[in-house]
Amino acid sequence: MIRNLLKVLWNDRKSYLGIFVEQVVVFVVLMVGVVSVVTVFKQYCAPGMLDTENTVGFGYMLSNTSSGTENLKWEDMKAIAETVVANIKELPYVEEVTWSCGMIPYMRSQALHDSIRIDGKTLFVNWRASDGAGAKVFRPDIIEGDWLTNSVLEDGSFTCVVTKQLTDDLKWEQALGRKIVYEGKTFTVVGVLSGIKHAAFELSEPTVIVDLNRISSIGSFREFCARVQPGKEMDFILAYYKEFNRLLPMKNVQAYAAVMQKAKKQFMSMLTINLYLQAIPTLFLLFFAFIGTFGLFLQHTETRVHEFAVRLSVGATTRNLLTFVILESTVVTLLASIPGVLLSFFIYDYIMIEVTGIAVTLVIMLFFSVLSAWFPAYKVTKINPAIALK
Repeated sequence: MIRNLLKVLWNDRKSYLGIFVEQVVVFVVLMVGVVSVVTVFKQYCAPGMLDTENTVGFGYMLSNTSSGTENLKWEDMKAIAETVVANIKELPYVEEVTWSCGMIPYMRSQALHDSIRIDGKTLFVNWRASDGAGAKVFRPDIIEGDWLTNSVLEDGSFTCVVTKQLTDDLKWEQALGRKIVYEGKTFTVVGVLSGIKHAAFELSEPTVIVDLNRISSIGSFREFCARVQPGKEMDFILAYYKEFNRLLPMKNVQAYAAVMQKAKKQFMSMLTINLYLQAIPTLFLLFFAFIGTFGLFLQHTETRVHEFAVRLSVGATTRNLLTFVILESTVVTLLASIPGVLLSFFIYDYIMIEVTGIAVTLVIMLFFSVLSAWFPAYKVTKINPAIALK
């Protein structure tokens, strides 16, 4: 049947040219849109998303002028911040507060980017810092071991946590107990995370998380994040502003706070809009292409009534004709997808996610191809040979 079908398509190629060109264009546009959506979806589902539900990120900023704080040292600021945190931790709806650097997502990242040499390999990694409360506030996915502590181990080393991306790059089968040397200090891996992402649509990178006060390169910047009871985010922010201004009533020291779930939505909004800008025109194109293909096939089958009547008169069943017309549409779609697949070799790296996107595109095209040919094929089965061959 396939050989006969290809011969029919070739002999009647001028009639199928419009359908073929239309489906080539639709396949290419749909492929670009689907691959983009599938890629973004995979990035969103990639491991490393921290739990920002019911959390508030907060801290303080200094203005450019030193008036009012010229005699206030960083140690004094740290002491005041510690007092503020200690006071607000006593609020009944506060579950935990963590000090960190580079850990809070959806805000300006303060992570340190530096290269280190481990097991004879030089890697570019992110350095982040946290305290013992970070596990309860951020709820990272710890796949092996435990969260870090501020204690010194028996061998004099400090604890650290690494991401799976780092262990994969180093090909570590057993990560726990491994040593990492940085700034003359030795860190022992006590835990492995599935990943850590600064933004929802980013992939996790090789990362080392250490105790907040163990490396000097991170500097004096500190950020805070609190986990509160559901619905108490704004109550916490108001209480923080009040306590901060009470202990540090200086105009050039500005407190800030943000509900992390809102920050996440704002951070995602631009990329979401870009996806909508791609998806909506693609869906309209797919819809009108379906209508166009349906109309062309309907018109094409009506001009071939005599041919179908002959097939019925020589013994073809209505089921055979139904299958023949639908298969005709499917073969045209498969042939029309070839230029798009060839083009994809030049614009994609053919990693698994891109192959998945192209496969999804082909499935969608075949589905709409069968759908658009179904009614014309059904009409063919209703042909009466005695009337059609008069």
